[in-house]
Amino acid sequence: MHKPVYRILTVMGLLAGFALFSSCQEKRPITGKVPTVALKSYSGETFTLAGDDKDVTLLVFWATWCQPCLMEMPTLVKLHEKYRDRNFRVVSINVDDPEGQKVKSIARDFGINYPVLIGNEDIMKQFGGITALPTSFLIGRDGRIREKLQGLYPEEQLEHLVTQALAPPG
Repeated sequence: MHKPVYRILTVMGLLAGFALFSSCQEKRPITGKVPTVALKSYSGETFTLAGDDKDVTLLVFWATWCQPCLMEMPTLVKLHEKYRDRNFRVVSINVDDPEGQKVKSIARDFGINYPVLIGNEDIMKQFGGITALPTSFLIGRDGRIREKLQGLYPEEQLEHLVTQALAPPG
């Protein structure tokens, strides 16, 4: 084969790899008010998320078996701590451990400082169906979903999205 053919094959391979990687980190802007949901936490309290909340919220769907979900937790802990005085919060919904046998030890091991709620199929449907984990929704102060984030995002990128959502309008 000639060198130009190798170059074409190399470029095609790189493009295929990029397409595969980018599908793992899908980001689709969506709109609409967040549905009002009331879920139990593992401590037994009921947590309500509604469109009239005034906090910027990063709502994260995750599972105990999901390695990218676990890899994301230190970032979520940092963001929740760093920006909560600016009315930002992380709220997570676990979708695979309703009894909390694994969740409680994970929460302790990672020092989770945000609410961890017990999810189910119905809540996943209310958010358009969750097809990948982690899937997060960035909800603005107006109760509208600003971003749907599928997959693991670098800490800097996630923090940038949060700070944009916290910025005053204008």
